[in-house]
Amino acid sequence: MSKIGGDLKQRLLNAFRGESSDRMRVLSTDFMRLEKGCAKEDLALVVESSYRELHSLKGAARAVGLISVEDFCQTFESFFSVLKKQGLTPSSKTCALMLGWLDILEDLLRAEDDSADASASPQMLLAISRMKELAESPAQIEGDGPSVYVSDTVPKSEFSPEESVVAGKENMTPPKPVSPAASNDEIELHQEQGLEPRKNDNAHVSAGMDDTVRVSSSSLTGLLLQTEELISSRNSQKNRARELSELDHSFRNFLKLFHSNSEGRVSGLSEEDVKQQAQMTEALEGFSKKIEALNLSARKAEWDLTSKVDALLNDFKDSMLLPFSSLLEVFPRMVRNLSMEQGKECRLETSGENVRIDRRILEMLHDPLMHMIRNSIDHGIESKEERLRRSKSPVGIINFSITKTDRDVVKIVYSDNGRGIDQERLKAVAVSRGLISAEEAEKMDRRAALELIYISGMSTSEIITDISGRGLGMAIVRDKIESFGGSIILASPEGKGIRIVMNIPVALTSFRGIVVESGSRLAVVPKSGIRKVMLVRQNDIITAGGKETVFVFGRPIPLVALADILELEQGETKADAIAVLVVGKGSKAVAISVDDLHGEQEVMAKGMGPLLKRVRNVSGFSMLGSGELAPILHTPDMVRSALTIHTRGRVRSVIHKQEGQVIKNVLVAEDSITSRMLLKNVLEAAGYHVVTAMNGLDALQKIEESIPDVLVSDVEMPHMDGFTLTSKVRQMDSCSSLPIILVTSLGSPEDRERGVEAGADAYIIKSDFDQGNLLEVIARLAG
Repeated sequence: MSKIGGDLKQRLLNAFRGESSDRMRVLSTDFMRLEKGCAKEDLALVVESSYRELHSLKGAARAVGLISVEDFCQTFESFFSVLKKQGLTPSSKTCALMLGWLDILEDLLRAEDDSADASASPQMLLAISRMKELAESPAQIEGDGPSVYVSDTVPKSEFSPEESVVAGKENMTPPKPVSPAASNDEIELHQEQGLEPRKNDNAHVSAGMDDTVRVSSSSLTGLLLQTEELISSRNSQKNRARELSELDHSFRNFLKLFHSNSEGRVSGLSEEDVKQQAQMTEALEGFSKKIEALNLSARKAEWDLTSKVDALLNDFKDSMLLPFSSLLEVFPRMVRNLSMEQGKECRLETSGENVRIDRRILEMLHDPLMHMIRNSIDHGIESKEERLRRSKSPVGIINFSITKTDRDVVKIVYSDNGRGIDQERLKAVAVSRGLISAEEAEKMDRRAALELIYISGMSTSEIITDISGRGLGMAIVRDKIESFGGSIILASPEGKGIRIVMNIPVALTSFRGIVVESGSRLAVVPKSGIRKVMLVRQNDIITAGGKETVFVFGRPIPLVALADILELEQGETKADAIAVLVVGKGSKAVAISVDDLHGEQEVMAKGMGPLLKRVRNVSGFSMLGSGELAPILHTPDMVRSALTIHTRGRVRSVIHKQEGQVIKNVLVAEDSITSRMLLKNVLEAAGYHVVTAMNGLDALQKIEESIPDVLVSDVEMPHMDGFTLTSKVRQMDSCSSLPIILVTSLGSPEDRERGVEAGADAYIIKSDFDQGNLLEVIARLAG
């Protein structure tokens, strides 16, 4: 790898030091857990954690040109690959070896030596040799045979003082202190000074000072978090001001009622009573004025606090924002070097790199974006010769497009023009690993097949290289994106590359959210994860096979109650319409019904502590203005939970009040497009919900997924004819009473008998087709 020099070298190393320090802490913790011994169920998690950390550290080392660190991590990662695949439990002596290797890795990181000599140190060569030996003989990993330590194999005299960390502890020297100017954990704050500095005897001291101070970013982050705590106070003040306004309004109405009642009773009262009445009226009016004054004061205090908190918060947030270019600038060279190593021609193109986002999110995005680039170059983009054979440009293009779609949301679109994801290969790998059956793979559509790429260890590459092929990339990408409240959608038209759309929040902690009520509980749904908020009439909810759907964006999507997702008690409502949140996209779109909407507000996210690091459907908590603690819902988890509930049919009906007859679901199986459209239009005009199938096999698959109320089928169709379809449906226990109507051009008595023998309830000849007759038959059979 070519050398990196100048200011870019320093900036990259600054970023790498912080990242490597974090990853080494995780590895050290994992290795200590392995040495102490952990339960079998925890072993896989610890090994997976170390596996991923080494994988990411290797890629980061490559980006800064530290070949020795990259080579060491590559072999170390391969060693963990054996542990992971074979489920091995390293013995105590193997763990001791691993900790020794970790010491060597720490030395390599501290040295930051990018010369070829760094990869030739005796310690490193011996450790790599031992890793390979154990990887090739897995039985030794769990065995208690003699361990080989560096100090037992290589004489101390063969080491230079810098190489004596494991062989001779007495030669260890503390790491060199990092100068404040070089630290990645610092941010320059520019201070606008409007006054001329006073000249005094200490002028020589201030002569070297400029209008900037260096503040640790961790300190700045702490100040930002403390400022964001004021959001709860601001929301609480808004709530108090609203309550006072309602009290003022109610008391004014009461005073009007009191005056109207008093006027009609004055003539019948004694002088003493009239006097008391006047005193009471005066007291009530005085009380009303005090409430009005208090209301005005509360509203002024609320406005004052809101303006100051918002201004302070915006200034702090602005100081934490960095342009995307600060992250993307490390990738062009990475693309160039990786493509050269692969013998390919690749170019990185970017747009929108000036969009600014929280620096903490940028740091967390580094790994996901790096993994995507590595996957594209290694087995996404074809070689120059293959691209020319496919009539493509010889240069592969990797593109980043960044746009700010909302005040709180940034959309990142990553794409390449390579071969795309091999869907069949992906399904074959899933079948070979026992994740799905061959039958499930056969039925799986392209979108469902692409979801397999997110499973850890899934890869379409036939060979593991030092760049990719281990199946970790996309699993890491989705985990990381969703960890800070983002979402990811992947598309890959065959032979046309890949497109990944990521929607991520601008800031890490505070965000706009919609407060919803379900099962008498309040919760917050991040606005960035909601596509649409709408009211759905009860009559517009379609029930088929015990499952409920609604039409959104011109197509049916599953409808699931939030109470079902969160497993809460759901009360019955008599409302004519229900509030629905539409979340997810494409085949993952879901409509989630809630009992009530309580408006939109800015909320401060709070973690759940170390004991609750990962709770399904919940990402954190927030304090509402009322003082109530409400969970912040995790949108991607909610989508997965809703689809699982809907698929299994474990739904407590969202429909609480349905006027008129429930809409019947009719499945039409017809290979002719014209006939299929005719039947669909006739039935939909009559008020039925129609699902179509192109042939008998397609119809059978749809029946297995969701049982219709009526089946209308042609007879002569490819793959499976109507007689066979009818016979197979009748063999299903759940469809023994399903009404089946055959509509065909075969009108001979023999064909009619075949239809009756197969189990059809009605047989209509196309030449005698009358839509009134068909509708009458369906109405009679469907009940």
